[in-house]
Amino acid sequence: MRPPARRWLIVAALFMITFGIATPLAAYGVFLPVLAESFGWSRGAISTALSVNLVLGGLAGFGIGALADRHGPRVMLVLTLALAGAGFALVSMVGALWHLYLVVGVVGGVGMSSFYLLSASTVMRWFDERRGLALALVLVGFSLGYILGGPLAAWLITGFGWRGAYALLGGGSGLVTMLAALTVRLPRAAEVASLRRPARDAEVRGAADPRGGPSPMASVTLRDALADPRQWYLNVSWLLLGGVALMISVHIVPFARDRSIGLAGASLALSAYGVGSVGGRLTAGAVSDRLGTLTTICVAYVLETLALVALVWVPSREALLASLAVFGAGFAATDTMIVKVVPDVFGVRALGAIMGVLTLGWRSGAALGPAAAGFLYDLTGSYAVPFGAAPLAVLVSWGFFALGTSHLRG
Repeated sequence: MRPPARRWLIVAALFMITFGIATPLAAYGVFLPVLAESFGWSRGAISTALSVNLVLGGLAGFGIGALADRHGPRVMLVLTLALAGAGFALVSMVGALWHLYLVVGVVGGVGMSSFYLLSASTVMRWFDERRGLALALVLVGFSLGYILGGPLAAWLITGFGWRGAYALLGGGSGLVTMLAALTVRLPRAAEVASLRRPARDAEVRGAADPRGGPSPMASVTLRDALADPRQWYLNVSWLLLGGVALMISVHIVPFARDRSIGLAGASLALSAYGVGSVGGRLTAGAVSDRLGTLTTICVAYVLETLALVALVWVPSREALLASLAVFGAGFAATDTMIVKVVPDVFGVRALGAIMGVLTLGWRSGAALGPAAAGFLYDLTGSYAVPFGAAPLAVLVSWGFFALGTSHLRG
């Protein structure tokens, strides 16, 4: 098979991986109030299990990205995805809070450590030209998981009970993603020359520039990246986005139910978020290849901020769903553009390891956001404080992104 055709099959496989793992992750917010009612656990305590998952996964991803740079992504994906599926399936057997921390936090955390960073770093090694579109197609699986995860979980809970629902979600996601991972690999040396030729031709014509083409700077090592303040600016920027996005996705169903919306109706909030995310990723990926990464992300940050303000201040169900759709579009676009800009800043020599460091930042924010919102709710009986602070966090993230990419604007 010719390399240009092979790389699109890699995109399809990576799409299935991101979709398969995102589905039970998105469903966690639907199970949260059910677990709270079944066991009498607080929302903050239940949210902490996901926080452990994200932090531990980020720490594990630091090493997994470095190993994938040397040995390729396939083995690491298969092993970790098997753990992820097992971790979510074992939730069906929990009887104590520490059980939830073990299966979701520890087993699921290690299992989910690779799917995002290795999916992103692998597709970026296959593409120079049309990288934005390819990356968007892979990461849109994450967004589709949020469209289907909420309603699917609500339907399974109704039909099989929450234990049966978790067993089916975890087992199914583990099986599908492992099969897809068996087809994933990096381009071989002979394929690299063929894949890079269109990008080199574009560079000769003067088309490659900081807006989306290959970076003129040489690839750097992980040590160089760790000493570079730009890496830390991007890290904090992504950390803040992760905190806001996971806080919203985990707590939006309880937030909606607190507004007297039923479980099935509240789960539609996740679907609205997912629909917006799909549109945001695909649009941003295609547009950024033409207008540039930096222009695209500025528009996305504005959308996120406005949507979060509307979410807090406009109380109707219709406004909630519309706000979630716009927020999903803005977040998905910013998330995709941050990933896309990494090789423009640092090259691809140590891409997996550098993505591991950056993903640790995202996961740290994603771990803190839901837990903080849960405990603040337990303390105040309202989501006013965490949801009200979310627009400010997005604006600060924008500032750090601008610092991390300022050299690309020159």
